[in-house]
Amino acid sequence: MIRWKRALALFLFLLLLLPPCAAFADGEKDDAPPAQEDALTARAADQEAEGKSARVNVAAEEGLRQQIQATYTAAKKRARRKSFKGYCGAYVANQLMVLGINTSYLSANGNNTFELYRDMEITSGGYYISAYRAREYTLEEALQAILRKEPAATNILVGFQKGVSSAAKKYGHVLFIHGIRNGKVFYSDSCSRTVDDVKYKEGEPIVCSLESFVNLYAKYKLDGVIHFRQAKKPPQEPLIEATASTSSENLVSEG
Repeated sequence: MIRWKRALALFLFLLLLLPPCAAFADGEKDDAPPAQEDALTARAADQEAEGKSARVNVAAEEGLRQQIQATYTAAKKRARRKSFKGYCGAYVANQLMVLGINTSYLSANGNNTFELYRDMEITSGGYYISAYRAREYTLEEALQAILRKEPAATNILVGFQKGVSSAAKKYGHVLFIHGIRNGKVFYSDSCSRTVDDVKYKEGEPIVCSLESFVNLYAKYKLDGVIHFRQAKKPPQEPLIEATASTSSENLVSEG
């Protein structure tokens, strides 16, 4: 009896010295190493961030389209027009009023709208002005310079000394870009445009690549580019006296 107890005690002692058997380790086999867990967590976080960024971009782009359409409708109502019929200066001037960039109406022909703003510091609506003259920048260089300062830039005026139609050769042309986002330009024009084989009506939101935009107006003679940047505090009183032009502005639609 004593020998049996001693044998049992020896067996139990040896059992304690042995490593855990596979049966006891099964619960740990499916657990990933700490480094792998960290990598999976980081990847999931990256995917979530990418998805959120994509949703933000889609929402921002749709917001720009809606802004262009709403601005066009409000500009026509403000000007008491059913159509701007290629009058680019009037269309841009009314857009700037609708958007609050100007609180005093300013209008000019396409070939002198840039000159109207280039030496100003701030608009009556409280927007600082950065001017990019054609003698220093090409159209692409001016837009790229703006994007380096503001990657999702908004409120950009582009003025041309001359266009390609008979009226634009005389009166020039001007247009307003509502925003540039993800390499795409969001704007409208005072006449119909065909961009990348897509025809857009007057005032309709045009969305194209920056390259397509630059190529579209490659034959136009650039006057300059104005970037309107909203000030933190609007001026107490309008800094621009109200003026208005009723001269012919880009009388016919350009092709």
